[in-house]
Amino acid sequence: MAKLLSKHKNALEIWNNLTKAYYMLRKAQVKFISKYKLTVPQFGVLEVLMHSGPTSLKNISRMLMVTGANITCVVDNLEKENLVQRVHSNNDRRIINAELTSRGREKMESIFPDYLNHISEAVSFLPDEEQKLLNKILQKIKTGDEA
Repeated sequence: MAKLLSKHKNALEIWNNLTKAYYMLRKAQVKFISKYKLTVPQFGVLEVLMHSGPTSLKNISRMLMVTGANITCVVDNLEKENLVQRVHSNNDRRIINAELTSRGREKMESIFPDYLNHISEAVSFLPDEEQKLLNKILQKIKTGDEA
């Protein structure tokens, strides 16, 4: 077992550190987003719509890497709060897009600057060069690229 552990020590440390860092950052994100009476998935949908405009539920699901059923539930709740509305696509009536309502746009315009400051502060202990290097490494992990 010791020989096996020794062979995979770096990979195990990377995995453990990534997992712990993710949970630490996620916990801070949940706390921050909850101040605005939103869940992280709700904020994710609002952010996608803010950046992309009207977007199909299928594409939102793909971008946020969650199931279609999850997005349906999140959009239902955002509709109840009048932050999002469903609209049939002009090109294909079978496709249902979600889009921000004026209330949703106003909410995101008020939250997003604070969110940007929050996430910048979360990594501010890293110098800019280390932030760029970490981003490059994480991008490689995400895509599986060797380059």
